Amino acid sequence: MSLEFDLELPRRDFLLKIDGRFDGGITGIFGHSGAGKTSFFHMICGLEKPRSGTISLNGQILTDCERKIHIPAHKRRMGVVFQDKRLFPHMTVRENLLFGTKYRKEQRIALSEAVDLLDLAPLLDSYPRGISGGEEQRTAIGRALLTSPELLLLDEPFTGVDNSRRITMLPYLKRLRDHLKIPMLVISHDLPDIQKLTSTIFMMEQGRCSGYGEIFDLFDSRGDILSRSGMVNTFPVAGAEEISPGLYDCIVKESPRVTIKAPFPSEKGSTLILPPREISLARSRIENITIQNQIPGRITRIIPVENRLFCRIEGDLPLTAEITREGVQELRLREGEEVWCLFKAHALSG
Repeated sequence: MSLEFDLELPRRDFLLKIDGRFDGGITGIFGHSGAGKTSFFHMICGLEKPRSGTISLNGQILTDCERKIHIPAHKRRMGVVFQDKRLFPHMTVRENLLFGTKYRKEQRIALSEAVDLLDLAPLLDSYPRGISGGEEQRTAIGRALLTSPELLLLDEPFTGVDNSRRITMLPYLKRLRDHLKIPMLVISHDLPDIQKLTSTIFMMEQGRCSGYGEIFDLFDSRGDILSRSGMVNTFPVAGAEEISPGLYDCIVKESPRVTIKAPFPSEKGSTLILPPREISLARSRIENITIQNQIPGRITRIIPVENRLFCRIEGDLPLTAEITREGVQELRLREGEEVWCLFKAHALSG
């Protein structure tokens, strides 16, 4: 997948001027309210025309203001999931899903496949008024999938969803990511939610791109925004085993030699969350201590952010720790040195 754009659009408070290229996978479009995310979203999916610029998807020109080309939204081979779901209230879940096939002659995703992936079978004969917010969201995603999209766009997929429904929704989005391999743009003002799906961030501020790439690589320029936005460490889990009542060994998917002790079972496909401030650093492994997790690594970068320091520790399990300047001075920490990362099991969340 290749999405290229070079766009300009006047807004009330600023001129949105943005260009870039996305090449598959999942990209998180992150920015606070008023950054221009929704305008960007509307231009990409064809609901709003830029004042000038171009958009192309996989080599096909979708918008070219100079040549007066503007492909309408329903012909863009994009599946779009809006923040407010926009289900048809007079249609059943099945009818809402099938509406997604209306403009597509070639169906690359069957109704049965979308229903299975999103666990919609028990809901097919229900109407939107009779299902939960999370079920509405899954139905909207299923309808978007049945347009056979080359790109899936999700606008604030967790806004208005309480924490329990948010936890329920994430595995479905990961299932689509892992099984269908459909490229996604996930637009959100909530950085930890984006991080549960991807580490690739496209940051927007005042209608401009202020950073694009792996989240830790953006710390040099935008560490202040990232730290205030609640950046976290995320660990996709490959499985878990109970080792004592209330304590589980969780195998990290991308680091199978590492197990993390957590106070709750984590199924395959789930994600463990650890804030950087919950990690302490030590020069050596510490015996006779109640802290359950001690992970070795090497400091590759120390980045000052306002009155704090963030350390990137590489090893079998890459981690980002937030520590005080006093702590760095007391331990005489330097880039390139070996350390142990300590964190309690109860510091983890799912």
